Amino acid sequence: MDAAIRLGLTLFVVVSVVTTPVAAASGATSPCFPGDGHQFDIGGDNAGIDLVVFLSLFENLGKPGGFGMEATGGIGSTPIVQLRAGVAFDGVGPATAFLSNPFARFSVVYDYSLNLPMFAESGVESSYRDDGSPVSGLRTKAC
Repeated sequence: MDAAIRLGLTLFVVVSVVTTPVAAASGATSPCFPGDGHQFDIGGDNAGIDLVVFLSLFENLGKPGGFGMEATGGIGSTPIVQLRAGVAFDGVGPATAFLSNPFARFSVVYDYSLNLPMFAESGVESSYRDDGSPVSGLRTKAC
């Protein structure tokens, strides 16, 4: 097969997979990002990562959207680590307000949790959660 045809086929498959929208991993829209995400499953039944990538900031120009991801890694049906990170956009809104301060319509999305259920009964702190933004100067959107 010619290299150009292989490259074209590869790009077609990648674009088809990446641009097929699905609901967030929970089966509903995300509490963090407006719009639908693109689902990727990494791993298998025993251990895996559910990854949802949100590109609606670019797909819904001028309207509410987001750019970021939600990832949940776990063993079986037990979630171990979850990360939600990115930027949410509230939409353009009133033109004069947007033009005077366009960054006011953006929010940082950040939510991280770690849960180690195997240590829960040992008396050791077995979970951690951080939802404070690592970025200053922009609002933080709660998930």
